[in-house]
Amino acid sequence: MEKEYLSCAETAKLVRAALKKKFPGIKFSVTSDVYSMGASIDIRWVLGPTTDEVDKVGKQYASASFDGMIDMEVHWQHWLLPDGSTVLRKGEGSVGSMGYISAVEETPMPEGAKPVSFGAHYVQSQRSYAEKGQDEMVLRRRIAKDMCALQRVEYTGDHTTHLYGVNDTEMVDQHAWRLLTVTSFAPGEEYFGVRYATDEEREASHGFEVMRIIKDKPVTLLCSSCGAETTGRQWYNRDTGYGLCSRCAERISTTETPEYMHKCYGVEGVNYFKQEVKANV
Repeated sequence: MEKEYLSCAETAKLVRAALKKKFPGIKFSVTSDVYSMGASIDIRWVLGPTTDEVDKVGKQYASASFDGMIDMEVHWQHWLLPDGSTVLRKGEGSVGSMGYISAVEETPMPEGAKPVSFGAHYVQSQRSYAEKGQDEMVLRRRIAKDMCALQRVEYTGDHTTHLYGVNDTEMVDQHAWRLLTVTSFAPGEEYFGVRYATDEEREASHGFEVMRIIKDKPVTLLCSSCGAETTGRQWYNRDTGYGLCSRCAERISTTETPEYMHKCYGVEGVNYFKQEVKANV
């Protein structure tokens, strides 16, 4: 069966449509570039899904892979389905040339599909954490400071170490960067702080990520001390629907230790506030 060749620009249209379908509400920049001996598609966006999540969509339209171990480019052919998605059709790989990319034997043609050759050799993703012209380090440092506050470690700059104890020599900046790269943001979600991962979350990530980013706004709670309405975020050590108001936070913190405040009420600025903030209404 004769395959249809789709130019790099035509392939970019398919990528754009697939991203819009998978991540509605996220603004992507999808550009194509044709150069000597090749062509590529670049995907750029701010916050939104992670790079891995976008790559699962975008890279299915790449017609080549590169085996750096033997400096060899291998090529793929695809089935294009009626909904615009793709299925890998076949490719020789590089194992036969002492490389590591396995070959793909001819796969059955899915119903309604047609064989195609995509004009883009590579599809590359670049996620940003600030709008154009803004400093990406602002958010990164904010996360680092919040991670230190949660662990009650003094933040002394990007090179702060020992976040997780004396044996942790990694800079907090790197901890913050890794946490940010594995966190996806739905449309409208923002960064509001960090919290400890639940047992279920840690198990799912094999224990590698101890913290999670908070993306939800404060909600209305009842103060567990005076019963007044307040705003904050649920802390595991409080009954559901209860937190700590700013007035009681000020009063109790003058007589109790930071360790007690953390154990009973959570993290200041995340679970409770010493200045009233508006709830998510």
